[in-house]
Parts: sequence; C-alpha cells; structure tokens
Amino acid sequence: MAVAEFAQPVEDRISNVLKWVLLGVAIVTFGILGWATSVTYRTAPPQPERFLAPDGTVLMSANDIGDGKASFQQAALMDYGSIYGMGSYFGEDYTAKYLVRLATLTSDIIAKARYGQPFAGLPIEQQAGVRAAMQRELRGLDLSARDAAVPAALAAAITILNPEIAEQLLQHDFIRGWTQAYSLDHLSALNTADFLIYSSLTTVAQRPGSEISWTQNWPYEPLVANTPTTDTFRWTWISFCFTFFCFGLVLCCSSIIAI
Repeated sequence: MAVAEFAQPVEDRISNVLKWVLLGVAIVTFGILGWATSVTYRTAPPQPERFLAPDGTVLMSANDIGDGKASFQQAALMDYGSIYGMGSYFGEDYTAKYLVRLATLTSDIIAKARYGQPFAGLPIEQQAGVRAAMQRELRGLDLSARDAAVPAALAAAITILNPEIAEQLLQHDFIRGWTQAYSLDHLSALNTADFLIYSSLTTVAQRPGSEISWTQNWPYEPLVANTPTTDTFRWTWISFCFTFFCFGLVLCCSSIIAI
C-alpha cells in the first residue's frame, strides 16, 4: 500500500483578511468611543454649589446632591427605574417622571398666585399664559452659576416635591410592585430626592447662549417645550449608518476574497 500523504493545510485567505478588517473596525470604534466619552465629560451638566430661593433659602446644595447620588446607588434604585432613560427597563424613568411633576406643581403655584385657583380650573387662554410662565422658569434656570437662583414658583415646587419623593422611597407600594428602600433613612431619602430633582432640572434648564437643555432636550416632553433637536436625529442616523456600514464592509470583503 502506498503511504498516505498528509495534505498541506490550505491558507484561508478570507479569515486572514477578516482579522484585519475586524482590527480596523475595533480601532475606529474604540476611537469614536474615546472621543464621545471626552465630549460627554466636557459638556456634562454643571452642578451649582447651592440652589437658592428668592428669599435666600438654600433648597439643596452640591453636597446634598452628591450624598443623594451615593444613596441612590446604595439603594440600587437603578434596578427599579432609570436616570436619563439609561438603566433598568422594569420601572419608570425618574428624570421624566419628576420633570413632569415639577412642571405640574409650578403651573399650579403660578395659577394660584395669578388667578387664585389651580391650573386645571383655568380657561384655555389663561392656561396658555401660565404654561408659558412655567416653561420660562424651568428653562431659564442657570445651572452654570455657582449659586443657582431659582424663581419663586419653581422654588416652591421643589420644596413640595422633595419630601414627596422621600416619602415614596420610604413606603411600600405593592400595587406598583415597589417595596421601600430599606437602606435609606429619612435624611438619605431627602438627599436622594435632591439628586433626582437636580437630574430632572438638567433635562430642561437651557445651556447658556443656547435654546437646548443640557441633555439635548431629552426626554421629549411637550409640557416643558422639550422637543428633539437636529443633532438628536443626525447622530441617531449616523450611529445606525456606521453600524450597517461596518457589517457591509465585512460582507463585501468576504465576497470579494471568495471569488
């Protein structure tokens, strides 16, 4: 019998080329990720040292917000909801929820001050004026100042909302599937409320010299005139196109080499 000869391994040209394509895609992707991270940190919402009501009352401080963020993480609240829409999909978006609540409270306070009755009881023309005033207060808040001057109606709304959030955190709500945040006490719950309120304010307060908020008007909320920006659509489509372009590049290289 003839001695069988072992076949020489055939070079897989497709695999070799795809390795380089994958390396190139990885380099470009991580480069974009690094650039996006740098932009995110450079354009992140500022955090004032204090939020002051018109009478000089300190509504919340940077320390309160920082402690509230730590308490938020300690209580694992990202397992129950999300900040800026990023996090758990099992619960609500805290920023969107409390943004609407701030707007509603501020509208009621302005309506009562002007007309002596809640917003819901006003005629449409008066509601439009109150809504515009509410939007000016929220959107005009300057977060770039060391001491952020909070307009009267918004300051009153924050004063109401802060203990309201803290109470929600410390109580069971079995209908909605919540148990209390056991790791929080009364003070840490109040600080967590400060953090959540601050997060909501960053979604509506406008950048200096701009007509968009620190989160590019995210979340979309017509109540406070938060509408999608041009950049929102532009970068959404750029990200989609880049992803499919990379897929196409790999498939194109594979088909060319295989011919």
